[in-house]
Amino acid sequence: MNIYLITGLIAISILLYFTMINFIYFLAPTKKMKAFPKKCSVSTNCTRVADTNTRGYGLKPIQLRGNKLEIQRNIRDIIENKTHMTIANEKEGFIHSVDITPFFRFYDDIIIRIFESEGLTNVWLQSQSRLGIHDLYVNEKRIQDLHKKIMNLE
Repeated sequence: MNIYLITGLIAISILLYFTMINFIYFLAPTKKMKAFPKKCSVSTNCTRVADTNTRGYGLKPIQLRGNKLEIQRNIRDIIENKTHMTIANEKEGFIHSVDITPFFRFYDDIIIRIFESEGLTNVWLQSQSRLGIHDLYVNEKRIQDLHKKIMNLE
């Protein structure tokens, strides 16, 4: 193969990659969520650990001793220390963050509800893809990781 053909193929590949990333970005803009969803809309691209679980294999809703606001601050710190994760919206008892997958740059929403009940602070988690019908268990892994880190706050 000659150098011009190889250079041309590399240039086309880079152009296609950036076109795909922009296409994904415009198909799935960030809309600030204001409340914890009632359920997962599509069970194959969502993991939920709450009153009713979707996937979240072996996980139960988190119950911690401690102040709700302090726990929320600690959860915010966990999110802010994640490389591709940012907070899109936050209010007392609620965090909506966005995680961008590394290569294809798909945008996924992570929604967290923090509330007190029976003297304990409860934490519900949901992670869902904005596009597609399957997530290759990326949301499951993300929730497993977040669940473990939040459980270690106690």
